[in-house]
Amino acid sequence: MIITSKSTFQTRSLGKDFSTILKKRDIVLLEGQLGGGKTTFVKGLAKGLGYKGEVLSPSYTLVRRYKINKIVINHIDLYRLDKKSLSSIDMEEYLYNENSISIVEWGQKLKPYLDKYLIIKFSFLNMEKRKLVISQKGHNKNKLKNL
Repeated sequence: MIITSKSTFQTRSLGKDFSTILKKRDIVLLEGQLGGGKTTFVKGLAKGLGYKGEVLSPSYTLVRRYKINKIVINHIDLYRLDKKSLSSIDMEEYLYNENSISIVEWGQKLKPYLDKYLIIKFSFLNMEKRKLVISQKGHNKNKLKNL
């Protein structure tokens, strides 16, 4: 599925819409250049799941956790990690917690280790426009049908 976002507002709105298909234990991988809209998308996604606070980039903390009722959103950023560093972090604690949804920026680094995920690739079209390519691996093919 390919979607074009024409603004930051629309990228946030797309994140909110995307949140409607998510369930506990889902893993969403986000790929794209710096400034491509990944964190903006997550802000909308968190709002769509009912989070009322501020969503910040986890670039320096690696993980930010947002609690919403009985669900936790794990917002993870792997930008600064190489393969060796990645293996030293216990990602299973976040990715396979039964009450969480994990959103992973620079998620392509995890692809070889996962059997099931949703993936969104962000590309620049110009200063405001972004192309989002949404796909999945290991889910029922109808998972993305309601977007």
